[in-house]
Amino acid sequence: MKKLWLRRVLYSVLIVLGLLLCGFLWADNELNKVSGKLVKGVDFSSVIKQSKITHIRNVNVLSEDCTHFMKNQDVVIKDGIIVRLGKDQVIDETAVVIDGKERYLIPGLVDSHVHLKESRNDLFLYLVNGVTYIREMAGQPVILEWRRSIQKNGLGPRMYVASPPIFSENGLAGYYYSWTRQAVNYSNKKDAQKAIKKISGQGYDAIKMYGFVNPQMFKTTIGIAEQNHIPVIGHIPLVNLGTFYQSGQKEVAHIEEITVKTIDEFGKSISKNPQEYLRFLTIRSEQIAQKLKERNISVTSTVWLCESFVSQRFNLDSKLKEIELKYANPQIIEGTPLYKLGWLPGRNGYEYNGKDDPDAKKLSLTFWKTYAEAIHIMTRALVNHKVTIMAGTDSNVATVVPGFSLHDELESLCNSGMTNSQALYSATVAPGDWMKSKTGKIKEGYQSDLVLLAGNPLSNIKNTKAIEYVFFNTYIMNKVQIKTILKGIEDANNESRKISISEYLK
Repeated sequence: MKKLWLRRVLYSVLIVLGLLLCGFLWADNELNKVSGKLVKGVDFSSVIKQSKITHIRNVNVLSEDCTHFMKNQDVVIKDGIIVRLGKDQVIDETAVVIDGKERYLIPGLVDSHVHLKESRNDLFLYLVNGVTYIREMAGQPVILEWRRSIQKNGLGPRMYVASPPIFSENGLAGYYYSWTRQAVNYSNKKDAQKAIKKISGQGYDAIKMYGFVNPQMFKTTIGIAEQNHIPVIGHIPLVNLGTFYQSGQKEVAHIEEITVKTIDEFGKSISKNPQEYLRFLTIRSEQIAQKLKERNISVTSTVWLCESFVSQRFNLDSKLKEIELKYANPQIIEGTPLYKLGWLPGRNGYEYNGKDDPDAKKLSLTFWKTYAEAIHIMTRALVNHKVTIMAGTDSNVATVVPGFSLHDELESLCNSGMTNSQALYSATVAPGDWMKSKTGKIKEGYQSDLVLLAGNPLSNIKNTKAIEYVFFNTYIMNKVQIKTILKGIEDANNESRKISISEYLK
């Protein structure tokens, strides 16, 4: 009898362990799926052509401060570097000559906050949209491999890669975040030293701070990072703004991060006190902007995403029809039943899931409308105090389509108080200078990352989308090639698609 009981217990334990193992394997597969890596990568190496020498003639060239265009300039590119700039440059007989008459040449754009995940086709979505440099804000070893490949063959945007996000959890919670978020987790100084040394040795450009890091590990991370000569960027962790100013963190990854801290400071429901909060923020935002400027802390924008929260929450179908959904990685937008990680109705984490009650919905709507206005107020304060703002989109977060989203962000920045000139600066000069790279300006000795536009973006910021040519490394891409690449990505996405999006297509 005792043996029978023991056998039943053993069988029960084995069944439970088997179920747990199956559940783990299923969840791990779902997490891998929503990384987008299972969508077929498209090879465009035969589509885009190289040129040793390129001569752009009689073009309007954006000034280094982004305030005006210099008329009738010639730009000569050799081996991916701008070697001559000025009027009536001598034409090399071996050069590819491009007529820039009545066209506008700007530096290649930089998206300072992207998430590639493992969606490799996105690299080309950036290029066809004139985005020749990206800052990956939650890096992984595979992305470092992509960067090495691009550095070797030049076929892709330049990449600045931050580490996986930092967490400071103990025990099982730490393992959970390391697995589900592909995070770096440590909760003591010894482990922090080992982790940061590894991050630096792997070749990451920065340490990505996350919002749930406790004050002690935040301070520890900053100190060890300084010893390893690697900057800390990203979210504001579990500290107040006064502590953050003094911390040594070089950049804040969202204007939203700062704004959320003011909601905590306000201490009341902004759904029930929206106008009082906005009056409070109007004063507080000026104080915050002044401190950020004094400490030379830069801020990445992601304004468009915050503006989208209202429509994603209450009118998602309409929002999905506004974006270039067909080019977004289908596995990322379809998400997983494991958690609301997708973009579509029923799978979108921003979609309203509160009480089915008119009063509750009204309070939620008031909150998110006030939230969006708060982002605008904070943005205007940062602009007024000349805080360095870098245009970033948080691409691959719900409804943020890689490449296309930066043009949306520039429009949102202009609607939030920036001039067209300042918006262009935030996507060219500001990030180029911040990264200490020879990009972001049309200048002799700088990289040949350039975009030729049919219209003047200083007159209308929407003209950043009027792309005639994209130049990057030693490659030239024209409108026909851009169309071919987009069609190739659309076809690859359709092959992998499990859920039809036909109702959302433009």
